[in-house]
Amino acid sequence: MAVLTSLREAVASLVHDGATVALEGFTHLIPFAAGHEVIRQRRRNLSLIRMTPDLIYDQMIGMSCASRRLASPSRNRGT
Repeated sequence: MAVLTSLREAVASLVHDGATVALEGFTHLIPFAAGHEVIRQRRRNLSLIRMTPDLIYDQMIGMSCASRRLASPSRNRGT
């Protein structure tokens, strides 16, 4: 059964330090609000999974939220 909650409450209850997180969407569907909420709540040591790394993951890495980034195989070469 679906439960409606605020984004702040969802991140607080579902995204913990050290978690593996995949925020997916393409172009206009990139979940910037969710990524910014993770940054606001100062989550740390996250493993970020993304098919195509983009600006929101750059922001999360820059704010020290991530300890690891996993991307699609073609993007992982040399990283």
